[in-house]
Amino acid sequence: MNDGGGEDARLRLAREVADTRQRVTLGGLFYLAGWIVVGGFASVYARHALLGGVIASAFLVLAALRVMIRVPAAGAPADEQQVWLDRQWMVVLATAALWGAVLTWALLDPAFLPARPAALLCSIAYATAYAHNFSMRRDRALLGIVLIYLPAPALLALDPQATATAVTMAVYFIYVLSILFRSHGEYEHRLDMDEALRRQRDQYEQLSRTDPLTGLANRRHFGVVLEQLSTQSLRAQSPLTLLVLDIDHFKRINDEHGHDAGDACLVRFAERMDLVFRMPGVHLARLGGEEFAVLLPGTGAAGAMIVAERIVQDVRGGLWLKRPVTASVGAAAVLPGDDPNRLVARADAALYAAKRAGRDRALFQSGE
Repeated sequence: MNDGGGEDARLRLAREVADTRQRVTLGGLFYLAGWIVVGGFASVYARHALLGGVIASAFLVLAALRVMIRVPAAGAPADEQQVWLDRQWMVVLATAALWGAVLTWALLDPAFLPARPAALLCSIAYATAYAHNFSMRRDRALLGIVLIYLPAPALLALDPQATATAVTMAVYFIYVLSILFRSHGEYEHRLDMDEALRRQRDQYEQLSRTDPLTGLANRRHFGVVLEQLSTQSLRAQSPLTLLVLDIDHFKRINDEHGHDAGDACLVRFAERMDLVFRMPGVHLARLGGEEFAVLLPGTGAAGAMIVAERIVQDVRGGLWLKRPVTASVGAAAVLPGDDPNRLVARADAALYAAKRAGRDRALFQSGE
């Protein structure tokens, strides 16, 4: 799986955790309320006080566990989020199984006859809620619905006097399954749409930071990085050097060879610079036209000039076009109390000085 797929899976899992957390919070209390009603009409608490109390307590504990299981923090690892989901599903399915047992008791014990309509209505409601609220995991939701609902049509079919009710419950079971499958499809579609929108947003963000011709960072993004690195450099009292690079006589290249050739030259220059500056922390950008810039964190004036001279020699020795191509470089370092604008101004001044001195060279601007 590629990194994008892994990120998509992580975000889908995080969304499922958030949706599950929202939907499990109050559901357990409805099972407790259903048992209180069914048990009350069947006089369970008078005839089987201990068992009735145990069942009520079990529903209460299961309802509390839905809230008590610690929710993973935002950005938690995927395995931690999956463990939380599995635990929640254990609680939810245990609640479904307990209600299925209650329903089975109500249908088999004649003493529950006054409470059977309430038990059946609760089963219908709980199964429908499952289909709507827990469709994120279709197979698990299907198991929960079976545990809650299936005792009704199965046991009612054994009673000749309840045939109509059994058929009705069976038909509604099919309807609940259709709700589950539809809800699951809609949920997956919503996740797919969210994923597509996120990818589109990331693509637009990438385009806003990238020069379309060379694929390097553009001036806007470079300005953000420059401000961040300047602040970090001054705070940590570590060196930071800026190189401004310019292809010499670039207008002549466009005039003599055409703009397509000029664009090709820019692309080749950017590719070459990208190879040269593949050091950790280095930031390379196209500022516009034939002008490029490089930020060298942790590099002082001496080291920056070695790099700048290497660039000049590398461009001079390359087979770019039918005519020689050279580059000029201006360099400047962050000074105490500096700001990004002054750093750029000094690097530009060094670049213009290199051009006035005959181009095809690198110069360093040490002060204002």
